Amino acid sequence: MLNKANNIHSKPTQKVGFVLKSHGYKGHLKFQCDFDIEDDFLLLEINQKFVPFEIEGINPQGSIIKLKGIDSETEASCLSGLSILAFSDEIERDELDFEGYTLVDLLTNTSYVITNVELIPNNILLEFRHGFKDCLLPFSDGIVVSIDHDTQTIQANFPDGILDL
Repeated sequence: MLNKANNIHSKPTQKVGFVLKSHGYKGHLKFQCDFDIEDDFLLLEINQKFVPFEIEGINPQGSIIKLKGIDSETEASCLSGLSILAFSDEIERDELDFEGYTLVDLLTNTSYVITNVELIPNNILLEFRHGFKDCLLPFSDGIVVSIDHDTQTIQANFPDGILDL
């Protein structure tokens, strides 16, 4: 069934929702998504790659979608539990341009210079140099405490052992 869609080249994506279950017997799917789907295609993560499916119809109020080529409950149920992805926009990348910012560990009050921002599906990582090795720090609400664009400083609570990886 999954051969009805073609894999396309890799491009930065992020998880924005998932397929809950099949809905009815004609291939409709119930889904949960963090934004309104307005494109002609839906990207699903299959075997760690994203696969586009053409959208045949959508009912946003009921969170129900019909994908072209998925015409039975059996085919639709094979897509249950898959992640819905969206391309990471270049605008977002510009908003996350923290290269050269100072990263401060609030626990030890140690400062590091951010050398790169890695955008990978479902994660944003701040890369910095600690001694002779490159380290990665997840850019998330639980870790990053504050960002000051004027002083180009990011304050964070480093998780235990992050510098040992």
